[in-house]
Amino acid sequence: MKKVSEILKKYKMAVIFAGLAVVFALICIFCAVNLFSKPVIGFYGIEPAVQKSICSVIENWNKKAGQQFEFKTFDSSKTLESHFFLGKKPELLFTVSGNSVKTAAEGASKKAAVSENSLQKMTSSIKMSAIMGENPGTVSALPLLTGNFEISINTSSFKTSGMNAIATWSDIDKFLKIQKKKLDYPVVFAGKDSDVMLDFLGALTEAFDGAGEYKKAVEIIEHAKNKGWKVSEVAEQLCGSYNAPLYASAKQLSKWYNAGLLNRDVFNLSQKDVNAFLQARLAAMVFMPLSQHRTVENRTIERFSTIYFPSEKAPGERSFTAEIIYAVPQKKNKLNTLLIEYLNSDSGQEELSRATGLAPVFAQCRTPDRQADDVRYWVAATNAPLAGLSREVALSKKQKDELAQELAAKIKFGQFE
Repeated sequence: MKKVSEILKKYKMAVIFAGLAVVFALICIFCAVNLFSKPVIGFYGIEPAVQKSICSVIENWNKKAGQQFEFKTFDSSKTLESHFFLGKKPELLFTVSGNSVKTAAEGASKKAAVSENSLQKMTSSIKMSAIMGENPGTVSALPLLTGNFEISINTSSFKTSGMNAIATWSDIDKFLKIQKKKLDYPVVFAGKDSDVMLDFLGALTEAFDGAGEYKKAVEIIEHAKNKGWKVSEVAEQLCGSYNAPLYASAKQLSKWYNAGLLNRDVFNLSQKDVNAFLQARLAAMVFMPLSQHRTVENRTIERFSTIYFPSEKAPGERSFTAEIIYAVPQKKNKLNTLLIEYLNSDSGQEELSRATGLAPVFAQCRTPDRQADDVRYWVAATNAPLAGLSREVALSKKQKDELAQELAAKIKFGQFE
């Protein structure tokens, strides 16, 4: 019995040592992978063309810096929370304003935050948009670029309209009615793109009724997402009654649609389709974000002049819908420090703006053209920008598509007083 006991004891010790050896080997493998793997620079929710331009700026910078890294695009049809839940976190993330940047900032290491001094050269409204770190004097999410939702008007159409200015929504109505005599449908936007559709409605709401109603719409969408997604009920709460936050916006679009001013197929038009309409001179006015503006062929878009959404409210009461692109370091390392320092410099800001066509966040630095400079000025003259209804709540692409389609049906077939 004593021999059997000794044999079992030796067997147990051997199993323990073998187990420790496996654990040690796994730790060594994990350390080796992390030691030799390249840091990841991630992108989430950024337009492909803009992302490509940012990557080119980073690669140009890296010719001198000589850092090792790789780029990764996170699927924006899924929420950023779902990617982070699976452990897919990059060392540095570029993302857009709204829910995703809040999620990224909350998930970042406290040590990764940059100094509050990084905000010194920015306009006041952009400074308000930065997400501060948990440690005093630090910033978790640093704004880099911005681009507002705009109205572009065919210059020659305006000159022959007999009008002196387009500065109010009444002016816009008058202009479109004049253009209706020359064009079947004088105004378009990419209604098939759920992000554009939702952001457009949100921008109209801010212009008509103020940021307070916009925020009520966000609360309704957030509540519906958390309590079970019933899209028909959400749409009804958003624009189904006089007191609903998107009512005035939906009513305006319905009015244009039924009067034949708005293209009858507008809710099936993609950004590519809208660009083709503009190229073929089939529209006198278009509503679109600056990122789309930059995709229109130059010979086409140079025929248009851009204005912001008019409102009866003073600039100090306004908050334009203007997407911001942020850098959100998730970990503290040499790559993040050097790269962010460059992108947050005069030369970095100028290169980013030139490459992407978006507006820099610095109050004083060169811009590629008047368009980018105008956007910077408009955003600076108002309060912290709104992210856009498509980005405020962590919705999947499927949910956004469903909501945009339901709202489109309300606009086409709903009854508005």
